[in-house]
Amino acid sequence: MIFFWGLLLGVPLAAAGALVLFSPARAAAAGRVFASSRIAAVVLSAVAWGWTAYECDTIGVDVFDMLLKRFPGEVWILAAVLCFLTVRWMPDNLPVRALSAILMLVPAELFKTTRLYLPEGGIAPVHVLVVIAYALAVVGMYAMFYPWRIEKSCAVLSKKEPLFRAAGAASLAAGAAAVAAGAVL
Repeated sequence: MIFFWGLLLGVPLAAAGALVLFSPARAAAAGRVFASSRIAAVVLSAVAWGWTAYECDTIGVDVFDMLLKRFPGEVWILAAVLCFLTVRWMPDNLPVRALSAILMLVPAELFKTTRLYLPEGGIAPVHVLVVIAYALAVVGMYAMFYPWRIEKSCAVLSKKEPLFRAAGAASLAAGAAAVAAGAVL
């Protein structure tokens, strides 16, 4: 299962990093297309709301259960309605917001698995996945509230090729580290 998480975190980071590092013009164009993509907005919103419903349905917090489990399937119906309303009423910056929601949800599931691999003391490869998950969650939190700043920062960064390539190299390295950490556990 840890190998799965290493791939799930590592492959997208490595792929995005490689694209930025080796083809910055294409990466910048892809970023612009992503930021305005209606399809990405709908698909990522559905994934984010579905994952949120799953977490609320399985987390086992009394307050959530009391409010969201009054009848069978309530949380899933609410997620479907909220997904529709989000896509309908909040189209601006929605691909970035939906992706940020997914990034914030990653630790919730990942930590259920990594908890089993944490050593009594010291540093272990599993900590690589934990650090990457926390970093993605923090980026997700910031992007949820300021998606236009993320879009603008990416646009500005893409015009400064040495910095853009350095960011790509960092993303590629983080992705490779995640895959390697998942592979050794």
